[in-house]
Amino acid sequence: ETYAFQPTFCGTATDFGLILPVPAQLSKSPDNTTTDPQAFAAAATLSEPYKHQVTEQSNVAGCATTGSGSENLAGGTDDSPAVVASGRVGFLDWVELKASTESSFTDWLTANGYAYSSAASSVFSYYVTKGWYFLAFRISQAAVSGNGTVCRALGPVVLSFPSSAPVVPSRMAAADSTGAYSRVTWRIFGITDGDVQLTFPATNSYDQVLWYSGAIKDADIASFGGLAQSGDRLTRLTYSFYKASVTADVDLALAPAKDYRGTEDVVVHDDSACSIRPYSRSHSGLLSLAGLSMVALFAWRRCRS
Repeated sequence: ETYAFQPTFCGTATDFGLILPVPAQLSKSPDNTTTDPQAFAAAATLSEPYKHQVTEQSNVAGCATTGSGSENLAGGTDDSPAVVASGRVGFLDWVELKASTESSFTDWLTANGYAYSSAASSVFSYYVTKGWYFLAFRISQAAVSGNGTVCRALGPVVLSFPSSAPVVPSRMAAADSTGAYSRVTWRIFGITDGDVQLTFPATNSYDQVLWYSGAIKDADIASFGGLAQSGDRLTRLTYSFYKASVTADVDLALAPAKDYRGTEDVVVHDDSACSIRPYSRSHSGLLSLAGLSMVALFAWRRCRS
């Protein structure tokens, strides 16, 4: 599996940390030289669903919003995990770890300045028990000196690892106690051989949606920055969940290829009933230690002869 993601962060450089669990030792180290950032835009544009406008009447109660808080706590003690590999990719320093116990992993996080919540213990144990590896990313202080501020995309970051099936490490999101009952939506793009497409296992859950599946035209191959080649297929999925309720990763599957483009409801609010000035909310995502709201791109391909 080749996994590409593009974290975006606004804030003080020393406040950024990101933990990504992977099922096996990397076969290709994190790299940002082979993928054009426009690959994400290209995937989104080609897979955009049809639009259906829906008008909703607003009321006074609908003109308000609320906020949330966070916490950072320390961990336990045990033998240190093995550092398998390390390096730098763009603005990010990275380390690949293999921990034998949850407490040894949290010890490493504490010693290296990664803040985490007490709620994360069971999540870390989940991955340690499965024998997974952890990739720890942080903004390189050599690249941003003096605890400077940044507001930019820190990628794209591309890495590869052997896997029997594509997988979304969604259990990791529960390690972030901030807004435990908030809803998280991940957008997933899959690039596969042309005769198959990425899909969810059979389920009736409304939280898993297929939006698009179609062949990538030869004229569009270059815009994927090396992630796609002639004859490949693009699939667009979304997976939504509440942090507090996710108990396992989502294993994806491959299905016979079938062209499809879904229809998305676009909600237009009519604020004429509001007795106060309409309030416009902007939505942003902060990439923290373990809570990862991401636009991700999975490239899954069988071995070729």
